Amino acid sequence: MYVGAGNSGTSGGGAGTSYLTNPYVLIGVSIIVYWFLKKREIIKANPNASKSVKALEQKRTIELQATAKENKVPLKLVKDVQGMSKKQVAEMIISNQKMMNTTKMSNDERNQLLNMVNFLETELDNKD
Repeated sequence: MYVGAGNSGTSGGGAGTSYLTNPYVLIGVSIIVYWFLKKREIIKANPNASKSVKALEQKRTIELQATAKENKVPLKLVKDVQGMSKKQVAEMIISNQKMMNTTKMSNDERNQLLNMVNFLETELDNKD
């Protein structure tokens, strides 16, 4: 007989009930059930919670690239604006407009700066 076997060899049906009365087993099972229910609740609230982070990052990168291409602005600007507050975006618009008025630049540079300002204005309108 091995350690912890108890009376399993001598009694017919009483050995299985010892686990149901063990407080550590009951606590462990209750924690697992609680974790499972919370996980289901989180997945119901947010369907993206069950997806991998890498897949979500790839999707976000593709969306940012499409936004950058659509507005003819650099991808880095789109990423930076995502992390800015409304006040920072407004300050950036003002500084870019001042730079356009005071600095000599080619038409291509001026058009690129106008694209940036237009993009920033639309993002300012979209920020809450």
